[in-house]
Amino acid sequence: MSEGNPIKKAGKIDPKLRKLNMYKDAAKNAMDNNTAFDSKIIDANNEYLNKLCQADQAEYDILLENLKLATSEEERAEIRARMTEMKKERYQKDTENKKYYEKQQENHKNFNYKVLGSLLVISGLVWKYKKPIIDTTKNFITKV
Repeated sequence: MSEGNPIKKAGKIDPKLRKLNMYKDAAKNAMDNNTAFDSKIIDANNEYLNKLCQADQAEYDILLENLKLATSEEERAEIRARMTEMKKERYQKDTENKKYYEKQQENHKNFNYKVLGSLLVISGLVWKYKKPIIDTTKNFITKV
């Protein structure tokens, strides 16, 4: 008789465990999805920064060569000013890109929260109203 009770208890707990596992799996998938998305964003931003540097490299090399050939302090000051301006432009573009990616990350996380929230609400409603749903389904099946 002592063996019969654990089986009944296990049978009653089993649906609850399945429900918890469903939530756990959904939450784990959402976290893994966010982690993968964040990693891709970091890689994309690094690639973008490298491309910005490569795009400026030709002009920067020409400016360095002109700096060596400059004869007056005025020419050297103009060349340095242009180099400084290039760095500011690169920094500004990188900042804009990071803001864009930050917005994308936030949108992605909000989407995952909405999916998980919807799953939680629907599962809760189904769990709360399972008896009327089962009764309605039984009535429908017996009528058909």
